[in-house]
Amino acid sequence: MSMEKTIAARPIRSNSEPLIQNIPASPSFPELGHGRLLIVRGDCIGAAGEGNKHFKLRYNLPQQGSPCPPVISVGGPWSNHLHALAHACSRRNLPVHGFIRGLDYSSTPTIDSLHSLGMRLHHLDRVDFRAERERQWQGLPQRLGFEPHQVWLLPEGGSNAAAVKGVREWARSIIDALRPDAANPVTLYLGAGTGATMAGFIFEANEHCRIVGVPAGRFGLWLQTAVTNVLAEQGSPIECDWWLDTTTDTGNFGRMTDWLRDFISDFDREYGIRLDPVYTCKVARVALEGVAQDQRRHVIIHTGGLQTPALPVILE
Repeated sequence: MSMEKTIAARPIRSNSEPLIQNIPASPSFPELGHGRLLIVRGDCIGAAGEGNKHFKLRYNLPQQGSPCPPVISVGGPWSNHLHALAHACSRRNLPVHGFIRGLDYSSTPTIDSLHSLGMRLHHLDRVDFRAERERQWQGLPQRLGFEPHQVWLLPEGGSNAAAVKGVREWARSIIDALRPDAANPVTLYLGAGTGATMAGFIFEANEHCRIVGVPAGRFGLWLQTAVTNVLAEQGSPIECDWWLDTTTDTGNFGRMTDWLRDFISDFDREYGIRLDPVYTCKVARVALEGVAQDQRRHVIIHTGGLQTPALPVILE
């Protein structure tokens, strides 16, 4: 008998319990091996389907109604983080500035959405962007005429200790619903960009969980180091096995192949679930390969990022 609580797809905005769906065999995906494939619908969390970004921001902004200086953060021209931050600041009526990487993107669907939500945008060329990253973004306030203590500064991706704290709450609710034990182990698959979300899940997983991070791009050893550093900084005990999938070439960040484009279309047609082209489509691909290997439950963590209708689809 299934141990986890699964429920049929429906539009939800409640964050009280995870929405978990079975993914059965279908004409486009006839062979799912002997294991079971499930998906956690993080795309149904938050007013704009922010998924993991909803939890990364939970402790990264002041409480509702509390005074707050201007919020400043940074990201790319299709940044899920900036999109979620803009929604959060709009709801709280907080002034917010976003620094965009690159001068060659004056308008994307995401940038247009950020403008409409009231975020004031500033562009950095790639040289300045790398320089600011090396300074841990401490130079951004001065670019706007502020001293560091006069702003609420969030790093790229909103990834810091407060973000990990929020993600751990989401991970705990998912693992509590799945109830992994020796007789019913699980493997969780999730996208990895900065490592904060993956670290949150690693901390909450027990010995009957495996955590597989799927890089959103060709990051090399940088991402492995980033995840390891976050784990070391938190200092919490780790019970699970975890690793980054480095055997599957997921392509460059923000780009996808014809195969992935068709995969997203097939998945949507068969299951009515849209996969974002940056993270979750690549996660689902790796999970489908894993489910054929054993009889465990294999769980895709959909981390949202659809930004409906803003999809960063660039074919390579």
